[in-house]
Amino acid sequence: MKLETGQAFYGQKVGILVFSTKTPRIPGDAGHGGSFPYQVRYEIVEGGFADLITGSAGIKDAILKAGQNLTRLGIRAIIGDCGMMSLYQDCLGKELGVLFAGSSLCLIPTVWQLIGRHGTIGIITGHSKLLGRQHLKHSGWDEDMDISIQGMEDQKHFREIVIEGGLHLNREAMLKDVLEAGKKLREKTPGLRAVIFECSNLATYSSALAEELELPVFDTISAANLLEYGVHPPRY
Repeated sequence: MKLETGQAFYGQKVGILVFSTKTPRIPGDAGHGGSFPYQVRYEIVEGGFADLITGSAGIKDAILKAGQNLTRLGIRAIIGDCGMMSLYQDCLGKELGVLFAGSSLCLIPTVWQLIGRHGTIGIITGHSKLLGRQHLKHSGWDEDMDISIQGMEDQKHFREIVIEGGLHLNREAMLKDVLEAGKKLREKTPGLRAVIFECSNLATYSSALAEELELPVFDTISAANLLEYGVHPPRY
């Protein structure tokens, strides 16, 4: 076995870019290390999701710098913790030189193929008025892919914790909000075939939503697992 040298630590292949917020993170959330069955390395990006609504050279450089810090440590695949990091999917995927998923939205083209390019993919996002066409297009979406967007901004506990920065997360209240959003999505989307959580805070509830809707649900953890498998496939 050949052992590469030149690093301070080993055993981590996937890196997670996170903003320096104080939002509570519980298992299932990409910001909680226990969400993964493998080790991950975190790197903080200076800024916040508001910087990604329209984007700027400053936030792009901050994400790039954080990603480069991870690659220097030997990280071979990187995923963004905020769905709107997808705004820089194209350029960062090229500049970082490793596998890069700006967010779970990168799964849209794959899920579209998996459902036979027929029906509708539901996107549950933190704020429907902030997720723009530019975020979707940079993720690989095009107008041939039918999507239906449902925001969480009107869900009371989600707004309190994720949007307004509350510190006291109630798991049951958040689950209730997620299931209500899923119900709204289904009611307005007759051809719903699958759901993607844009917001990484919501992957904790993917199992419950999949059971409630009886549909496949994808999230940030799904995307991270795909990256991990790609750079560290199991031996058989």
